[in-house]
Amino acid sequence: MYLIAQGQDRIKTAGMAKKQRQPSKSPQNSASKPVPRTLYLIRQVRHKTFVRLEAALQPLGVTTTQFRILTTLSHGGKRSSAELSRMFGVKPQTMIKQIAFLEGNGLIERNLAKGSKRVLEVTMTEAGRVALRACDKAATAVETDIFASFEPEQLETYRALMQKLLAGMRHISSEFDE
Repeated sequence: MYLIAQGQDRIKTAGMAKKQRQPSKSPQNSASKPVPRTLYLIRQVRHKTFVRLEAALQPLGVTTTQFRILTTLSHGGKRSSAELSRMFGVKPQTMIKQIAFLEGNGLIERNLAKGSKRVLEVTMTEAGRVALRACDKAATAVETDIFASFEPEQLETYRALMQKLLAGMRHISSEFDE
């Protein structure tokens, strides 16, 4: 149990089994500028990669969300829009808009599920598979550019650390989980 002081107030925080590690401050860092929080760095990297990927996909007429939908459909076959909305953590109305756009462009199609008069299953068309291959090429080019400063071993380590972090966070639920 830790006591965290804020001015005159003390807040008791229970359940913290381990002491949080703080970024180390080297003598030159502590005098010149503070070390940024890891969460801040994660947010910055996420934002910049999102912007780069969005820009790379824009000429293909696909958004990052639509790219994720196509990727998901390429791995899992048929999905209902309700299932996709739960996977992506968005409202069903939001997913229906994305599906309508993709269907309007001939990248996916919706058909009644076997044995159901109401559930529509979404599947990727051949045009969707072609679009996904183009999106994958664009995403690969963005990744290559973003990680150009990494040695192959560093990229391998970075990827392994991110997977470890995600695995450790599986118990934490969020409205944004996929």
